Order: sequence, then structure tokens, then C-alpha cells
Amino acid sequence: MRSAILLVGASLSLLASSAQAQDITDWSGFYAGVLVGYGMDRTQTESTSSIIPPVEAGDDVFYSGSNRFSQERIEGLLGGVGAGYNFQHNQFVLGVDGDINFGDLDKTTSAFGSLTIDDREDGEVFELGQGSDTTYGIDWYSTFALRAGVTFDGWLVYAKMGAAVGNVSSNSTSNFTVASNLPPEDMPLPAGSYSSSANTSQLLFGPTFGLGVEKMLTSNISVGAEYSYVGLPDVTIPQASGIGGGLLGIGGGSDPIEVTSSIHVLKGTLKYHF
Repeated sequence: MRSAILLVGASLSLLASSAQAQDITDWSGFYAGVLVGYGMDRTQTESTSSIIPPVEAGDDVFYSGSNRFSQERIEGLLGGVGAGYNFQHNQFVLGVDGDINFGDLDKTTSAFGSLTIDDREDGEVFELGQGSDTTYGIDWYSTFALRAGVTFDGWLVYAKMGAAVGNVSSNSTSNFTVASNLPPEDMPLPAGSYSSSANTSQLLFGPTFGLGVEKMLTSNISVGAEYSYVGLPDVTIPQASGIGGGLLGIGGGSDPIEVTSSIHVLKGTLKYHF
């Protein structure tokens, strides 16, 4: 009886080992592929507004104005190519992975302020308005990471961690307007519209990490899905100056603004394994 039990146990162990061996897919070697995905930053769309009610400055002269500010978040499609190499030991897979990505990863910041001086006794009005628009975007970014995972039944589940590098650029425009019914000789500056612009470009470095899953469809083709965090640092962007770099102390440009560059990415992959 004891011998029969031992024989059954040995047979089950052999069958389990055989089934496990059949479930292990070979992921070792070089691979290359394409990817498509969607990226967004952590900053939700923000908007603030405040209205300055008319304030009497004396002698029937009143001041009033408004300020508005809004900032979108990075949100858009991306695509790219990638390659890497896997080392496999039994069910455990280690590897190195790299990719380069391009896409519509832009955000816009807008601000507007106005000031009105109303002399109600003389019927004279002097109005100033200044608006600025800044477009900021990730032109491209690359990640280089180590991967570690487990394979079973043709699937590979993995985690990754590494470094990211990306080029970001911005374009800022400032528009300043003056309108009044004052006589020209009483105007502190001529009526009209004025504009200026400023551009920046810089390379950023940061960490990246993520989780993913792949499925081997054939001996050479796999598809996958991945979440990754690309931790490019925040950037301070100078704004375009006002007219004449601050003529008469009016419209002298806005303070620099800080924007978020780090993004969360969801992407699908199609890879060929050599």
C-alpha cells in the first residue's frame, strides 16, 4: 500500500513538473517594437477669477478691474519605438528596455488683467488690458529601464524602473492694449495694441517606473499593455515682457510660471522577438 502511494505521488510530481515546463515561454533574447499610448500630467485644469469692484479714489474718480487665470494639463496621444533584451532563468525574466516617444503632450496657460479709471465728473475713461498665453509641451522623451518579471502560460508580468530624459519647449506671448477718450496730450502712453514673445527649450532628466503585462502570440510576436510614470521635473517658464520691457512701469511682463512636466502614461505595445 505504501509503495502504491509513493508511486502515485511520484507520478503526480512528474506530471506537475511536465506541465510547468510546458507553461514556461522563452522570452530570452533581443526584441524591438512599436507602441501607442496616452499621457497626462497630475495637475487638473485650474481656473481662478476675481473682479475688483469700482473703488472711489476721490473727486468722482473710480477704479475697477478684473483678473483671470487658467491652466490646462498635459493630455494627449503619443507613439514611439522601443527595443530591449531579456535574460531568463526558469520562470523569472530580467531585462533592459528602452524607448523614444513623441506626441501631443502640450498644455496652455492663459492670464488676463484689466484696469479702468473712470472720471465720472468729466466723462473721461482710461482703460488698460494685458493678456498672456503660454504653450508648454514635451517635444519628445526617452526611457531606459531595468525590468524584472515572471512568465506563465505565455504571459509575462513585470515591473520596471529606470531613468527618463526629455526635451521640453515653451512659447509665451504678451498683448497689451490701451484705450481712452482722453486728449492725446493727457495720455500716459499712446492708445493702441502692443505685443511681445519669448521662447525656451531645455533638456530634462528624471526617474521612471511602471508595471506591465505581455502575451506571446507566436514564437516571435507579442502584444502588451503598460502603465508608467515619467518623472520629468517641474519647470519655471519666463513670460514675455510688456511693452518696451516695462515702459513707464506699465505692462512690464508677468512673473514666471511653474508648470508640471511629469506624466502618467498608458500604452500598448507590439514587439518582434529575434
